[in-house]
Amino acid sequence: MLALRKRLSYKQAKWALGLMLLLSVVMSSFQIFSDWREEKASIHQRITAAFNAVESATTEAAYTLNSRLAEQILTGLIQSNVFREVTLKDDLDNQLAYLYRPAKASPFQWISEFLFSDLTKNLEFPLQYDNQLTVGTVIGVVDVGAVTSSFVSRSLRLMGTILVMTLLFGVAMMTLFYLQTSRPLNRFIAKLSLLSDNTLGNDTLKFEEASRNDELGVLARTFLALWHQQKYVENKLEKSEAYFKAVLHQSSECMLLANLKGRILDCNSEACYLLGYDQDALLTLNIQDIDPRHRLPSVAVDFKEAEEVQVFESEFLRSDGHYIPVEVRSNVISLDGKPHFLASMRDITERKKDQEKVKYLAYYDALTELPNRRFFNERLEQAVDNATHLGVIGGLLFIDLDRFKNVNDSFGHHAGDTVLVRTAKRVQALLSEQDMVARIGGDEFVALLPDLSSDDEKAREKVTRLANEILTALSRPIHLNHTEILLSASIGISLFPLEQSDAMSILQKADTAMYQAKESGRGSLYFYNDEMRNSVAERLAMEKALHYALERDEFYLVYQPQVDGNGNILGFEALLRWHSKELGQVPPSRFIPIAEETGFIAELGQWVLDTACQQLKKWQEAGLPPLFKALAINISPSQFAKDSFVETIEQVIERTCIDPSLLDLEITEGMLVESISSVAAKMRSLKKQQVHFSIDDFGTGYSSLRYLQHLPLDQLKIDQSFVRDISHDPNSHVIINTIVSMARHMNLSVLAEGVEYVEEKNILTGIGCTRFQGYYFSRPVDVQSATNLLANASCLPLELVPQEAEAVAD
Repeated sequence: MLALRKRLSYKQAKWALGLMLLLSVVMSSFQIFSDWREEKASIHQRITAAFNAVESATTEAAYTLNSRLAEQILTGLIQSNVFREVTLKDDLDNQLAYLYRPAKASPFQWISEFLFSDLTKNLEFPLQYDNQLTVGTVIGVVDVGAVTSSFVSRSLRLMGTILVMTLLFGVAMMTLFYLQTSRPLNRFIAKLSLLSDNTLGNDTLKFEEASRNDELGVLARTFLALWHQQKYVENKLEKSEAYFKAVLHQSSECMLLANLKGRILDCNSEACYLLGYDQDALLTLNIQDIDPRHRLPSVAVDFKEAEEVQVFESEFLRSDGHYIPVEVRSNVISLDGKPHFLASMRDITERKKDQEKVKYLAYYDALTELPNRRFFNERLEQAVDNATHLGVIGGLLFIDLDRFKNVNDSFGHHAGDTVLVRTAKRVQALLSEQDMVARIGGDEFVALLPDLSSDDEKAREKVTRLANEILTALSRPIHLNHTEILLSASIGISLFPLEQSDAMSILQKADTAMYQAKESGRGSLYFYNDEMRNSVAERLAMEKALHYALERDEFYLVYQPQVDGNGNILGFEALLRWHSKELGQVPPSRFIPIAEETGFIAELGQWVLDTACQQLKKWQEAGLPPLFKALAINISPSQFAKDSFVETIEQVIERTCIDPSLLDLEITEGMLVESISSVAAKMRSLKKQQVHFSIDDFGTGYSSLRYLQHLPLDQLKIDQSFVRDISHDPNSHVIINTIVSMARHMNLSVLAEGVEYVEEKNILTGIGCTRFQGYYFSRPVDVQSATNLLANASCLPLELVPQEAEAVAD
């Protein structure tokens, strides 16, 4: 129970009593003040009246000098209770009579003295005979206590009465407040104290006060509503936490729950197994103990006021001291009204190995283990920049084996691979540590010499000496299965940075010099010089011819079938061809790079899209075989990079009225490396219209598997370089097997390009590949032949299908 001084009734009565007292004092004081002013006037009138009553007799006594009469008159004045001392003197100031009585005793004499301090106590009244002659003087001393006693008594009674009434009113108010407020509130509080009893259920909590129609009733009903709402929320929270606990401990993912300071509060068995701790030991640790690089704590701080999930990779420290790579999905959740850090982890050791393998394949040649073209281009750019900065001269050797095709044709691809491996080792053995050699094509090698000399002549002498040593080394016989293979090589040399050329131009100059060496009889070396600019003139002629090719209708499309394991046509790939009136038939490998460099590829790509989709519409109207999936169209990087790419595709679909699900856009791995968010956004926009996406020449570039799994892809196309070597190169077999396995786990289809022999098809089928494209089934065919294949629902390969005359390299 509350103490009396803390109760509302007491406080209310106290304040009410105080206010009443204050008001009473103010009102009483005002009334007493008014009465006091009137009383002073009344006292003055009484004094004057008492004197006036005896003035005539007193004048007579003074005039006749009658002492006895004077005493009688003064006695009357004393008995009037106005004066306590009276003296009568004649005109010569001789005393005729004098009377005195003591002042009346009063306990409130001090009040009278205080209130009437300004009252004149000694009065003199002159006596005049016939209003002309002064015959004497009456001197009186006023009895202040007697004349003011009635006023003081009246005022004290008034004050006392008001105080008693105020006290009685305060007691009444306290009683009323207690009955109407405190007692109901005490009952209400006593009922609330039962809420600490956990056995009190929702249905047993009732308040009699809830039936009242006053404020207390509103309070009781409001509290009941809030109480039931709180119990409802608590029940939901308990169920939610129970569900959270069940998910945490039954999940197959590794789960950790921690506070924002990093202290691990809960974990499941999968997390214990991953980190090598038992549960009790793991719960004693902090996140920093398993993540020394503090990646998780920083994420917790970043997401302290957010609930979105963040995905990132990190490395966790196991109990045995080893680090394991993990993918973490983390966010901040609320438990018991407090923020907590929840993280689910997945061991990505195998994925990292796959990424490293793919990355290695992206930068190294699988056969010779030399750097590939991509790696070489990066190193060449660095070497050119360093040479320019340091003022030194570097060299580039473009090495091509002479008549290497004869080795493949005569001894088989296995022998050719052995020759390439030994060639790589012989060239590598002649280079210094700062130099590098790379394989950039079938039988093409390049050697980069970043620092020959700061003198032009010495640089030429040094690179010439090395090139001759390479020619000598490569001319030595290669013994293979009791067979002696004799080869020679042609070497083209370009120096840098003697001219204002970029890395690609330097490589092209060395390539031009190498072809000059071949034309000069092979087995020789040539430096690039101005006389070799004829190739540049040819390039300019090609650029000019390209400029008018569309106007002259010199481009056309051919279609290469894509089939399943039984040879049924699943689709076509549209391939661009150019027959120039000036240059004749120009292979795509020559004009496509020029079109990309000049920017003509955008206009050319639009023509391919329009033409291919128009043909697809014709096939669609004529009726497609049930197994037909899509028409594949290659998209150049510059096409895809345009902001209007999605709008362009949508306009082509709308203009040609094709079924978007029959359109397969082929992009390269290089498009996925830069601006992945932009690439994903464009792909998802078109994916909503059921457009398909394939990655062309997969395995020759670099793709992060984490990027691939988040992109809306449908198919991976294995590059023909891997397919060509699959029958005799274990590395190619492993690479394709890895790609097929990875695609299967990512729910992607796999199509093998460049299938030329039935042995290759059988090996690919054994690995798990179910889609194929290549010369074994059909070369690219013209529109009419492709239409006939669809109309007849042909199975490939066929013996008498009109084929395109030239070899095709997509």
